Amino acid sequence: MKSQEDVKSTSAPGRVTRRPGRPGPESLAKEETRDTILDAGEQLFAEMGYATTSFRDIALQASVNPALISYYFGTKRLLYEAVYKRRGKELTDRWAELLDDLESRTDRQPTVDEILRVYFSAQFEMKLRPDGGLAFFRLQTRLHSEPEEQAFMLRREVYDTVAKRFVTLLEKALPDVSQADISWRFIFMIGVGLYMTSDVDRLDDLSSGRFASGDVDEALERVMSFCSAGMVAPSAPVAPGTAVPRKKAKPKSKTRARSRVTDGTKAR
Repeated sequence: MKSQEDVKSTSAPGRVTRRPGRPGPESLAKEETRDTILDAGEQLFAEMGYATTSFRDIALQASVNPALISYYFGTKRLLYEAVYKRRGKELTDRWAELLDDLESRTDRQPTVDEILRVYFSAQFEMKLRPDGGLAFFRLQTRLHSEPEEQAFMLRREVYDTVAKRFVTLLEKALPDVSQADISWRFIFMIGVGLYMTSDVDRLDDLSSGRFASGDVDEALERVMSFCSAGMVAPSAPVAPGTAVPRKKAKPKSKTRARSRVTDGTKAR
């Protein structure tokens, strides 16, 4: 006679046993849908900008119902932030990994060339990725041209921690260069990185076709040569916080001649 346990084992349908924490088919499907929406948003935000890209555009690109975008992300602004943070985190994680390797050495301190190579090589690596690296850098270029406070907040959240780490390492590597110059020059480096990873340079035009920037390895070495030389240059003869004085505008005359409109009558 079969025991109660035997009856349960023969009559109960077979169940798939999953490891703890391992996502099931439904979770994987949701994650894939979410990534598809992020990929489509990244591409369109990069091509068209934030203002002109709609949920409907992204839904068509991702082949999903527009309601799904609201379900996963809520608003267009939150979707935009998710798009930016996803790739931004990948880049900052890569920077942190490479900086950890540099700082873990016990024989010597990181050199300026090594620090800058970490900064630029990680960006060029991402640019070559087939899953949207170039689109992200074009999106990033657009974000840097937006003066809204939200854009500043997003950049601070994503980049400030690792960016300050770069500046600190450069200050240690360059004790004879003023800290003000190092901070200024790192800002210049950000601009160079954005320009050269977004494929918006005009090297071919300005050199009349003699040179091109398509070779990423060559572009990296030329960027390194330029920025390394600039970073180690003697400090600029400008005191921090000073600015070139502007010419004072001439005070407007209190008496103004009466203007006339084109038909000859007096302006009211």
